[in-house]
Amino acid sequence: MSLTSRIEARPALQFGKNVRERLLTGLCALCLSGVAAVPAVAQPAPSGDPERAPFTIEDLFDVSSVGTVSVAPDAAHTVYTRWRRPNIIRGEQDGGAVSETRVWMRDGTNRLVLDERVGAYSFDWMSDNELTFRSGRLEDGGSTIFGIDVSAPQSEPFPLFNSDSAIDMYDTSPGASALFYSTTAPDTEEPDGAETGFLVNVTDRPVPPSHVVRVDFERPDVTESVLPIEGYISDLVASPDGRRLAVSLSPSPSSDDYMLNSLTIIFDGEAGAQIATVPTTGKIGDIAFSPDGRYLALMASPARSDSAPHAIAVFDVQAETLRFLTDGDDADEVDFFWSADDELTVLQHRGTQSGLFNITVEGNRSGETSHSGFVVHRFDGNGHGIAGVISAPHHAHELATGRDMSRRTEGNPWLSDRQLGNQDVVRYRARDGVEIEGVLVTPDGVRPETGWPLIVLVHGGPESHYFNAWATDFDRPVQFGAGRGYAVFLPNYRGSTGRGEAFAALDRADAPAAEFNDILDGVDFLAASGLIDPSRVGITGQSHGGYAAAWGATAQTGHFAAAVAAAPVTDLVSSHGTTDIPEETVVNHYGVAPEEDWELYLNQSPVFHAAQSRTPTLILHGESDSRVNVGQSLELYGYLRRVGQSPVRLVTYPEQGHRLSRSAVRYDYALRMMRWFDTFVLPGDRNAPLPSPDLEDIQNLVAGRD
Repeated sequence: MSLTSRIEARPALQFGKNVRERLLTGLCALCLSGVAAVPAVAQPAPSGDPERAPFTIEDLFDVSSVGTVSVAPDAAHTVYTRWRRPNIIRGEQDGGAVSETRVWMRDGTNRLVLDERVGAYSFDWMSDNELTFRSGRLEDGGSTIFGIDVSAPQSEPFPLFNSDSAIDMYDTSPGASALFYSTTAPDTEEPDGAETGFLVNVTDRPVPPSHVVRVDFERPDVTESVLPIEGYISDLVASPDGRRLAVSLSPSPSSDDYMLNSLTIIFDGEAGAQIATVPTTGKIGDIAFSPDGRYLALMASPARSDSAPHAIAVFDVQAETLRFLTDGDDADEVDFFWSADDELTVLQHRGTQSGLFNITVEGNRSGETSHSGFVVHRFDGNGHGIAGVISAPHHAHELATGRDMSRRTEGNPWLSDRQLGNQDVVRYRARDGVEIEGVLVTPDGVRPETGWPLIVLVHGGPESHYFNAWATDFDRPVQFGAGRGYAVFLPNYRGSTGRGEAFAALDRADAPAAEFNDILDGVDFLAASGLIDPSRVGITGQSHGGYAAAWGATAQTGHFAAAVAAAPVTDLVSSHGTTDIPEETVVNHYGVAPEEDWELYLNQSPVFHAAQSRTPTLILHGESDSRVNVGQSLELYGYLRRVGQSPVRLVTYPEQGHRLSRSAVRYDYALRMMRWFDTFVLPGDRNAPLPSPDLEDIQNLVAGRD
């Protein structure tokens, strides 16, 4: 039974006024031309190819990237999204990222399926060519699952199923013609006195749990049944035949419980009775049933103290036994799919590179492949085919297929007209002998006699790492930094992912002495090689990277001519009381709580060292950040302004969280960051006059629209 016939068997749904009319008229892509870009602050271009212009901040508005990828059951179709940020300098409306959905077919056909104004996401397959999805832009998108036949060029999306309440997540079971979704009953209780102005938020107000609904399509009428499964649901997947359902549940909706205390429980897919609990003790990630439903594979942490779910585990549903297949690797497993009933294909990240291998449920490996010249960031597939998202130093994320990951798309051909920096992997020994890896980008052209000025770009997490691949974004001044004459250093300090749990654990209880000394040793290594000018070094990062930048501006102030700290942790004591992950911080990073060792937390806080700062510091923060409270930036600013010896500025962004999302805010961030480095790092003058609090680029842009 096709999706169309399934939906025709159900009475008409209330889809929302004029939605079908909008779909029928063909939703056109947003305009990408028509208004000239506002130039950034003029800087001498590096002496490279005179025929190509340097990459600029404004060029980022023209970069599009492949996001998610989903392979059909027979692998004849691969659906993927291509996203970009609204180009506000060309007149587009400000907002978050927008994406379109496309399909690539084995015959090489590549065409648009769903326009940017649909905003499709959360893909799943009901058959070889029938795709289901959700929409963030269509009316009723929060409570509707849509369908479309991707094999037909003129196919139109239609509502497959509509719920009376918002759908949190869903999964399909093609073999049973069933769909499972989780939903949360709306909280109808209004805060007392809200209508008279007494609007308050009470932090311990109960949060309603979610429940699971099964939807069957094969019967004469589409039927729904509520399964006796309740809780705080973070993931759910159905076995292909619909007989089993795996649900990841946490004891509360808190971020700490979601990260550390979630368990995956397997239920009967028809009645909802509990079958088994997967006995994990730490962080868990993606889960998936084998094609025959006997096994459940999952990303998981072998130990509760592990910083990330970096290993592959398989749970035998019949025997109720759990086996870790990859524990102990000096790399991290990051993604997988079932290629047979008893075999997985696994994506591995090893340092700055990636690779693939197969592994059976007994732990036997085969088909190991290492990638050269590109990195695979994520992938999808089955026994019939594979597709992935790849990038390389000089191209953004694109679609690739086949085990050799042959590139299939070219979303940014204009990049060939830009003068891009040279990118290489660097390796050096830290002061205690540990080998550290990083990525260095240098301007295209002749190195200055005294070496290039340097921007150190520190990743967050620290459960993250840099690849030898495309890394430029508004908060990551890689190619536009090189375009302005800077070398850019991206260190994978100890504590980073990509090298196994043993390497990640080397930073425990002492981030400044462990992680941040690795960064300083990298700068010294580059200076000793003559590549960079040690008197002209700036540091920047966001979140944990912001912590590193704040530490560099205070405790290590002698090394850095300027710092740009975004959403930085600056006072470990007060941060512990205001973050949404205090337990994760203790379990995965410090081993003791602040009240057990106040001195440890105090000594590793940048504010404790603020009086010695001689580094001009720019602080940037979203005001609605729940991970790192904006008070962390207020503290650092207050201390540096009162006891520091160098310029300091604080910029906060209303209605923005831990990651800045709107195009205008991200553009403002990039402009302020580079102007700060241009003011203090390029001339190597820590005492240069403080730049204006206003941005001429933004003023000109706004004036041009008035």
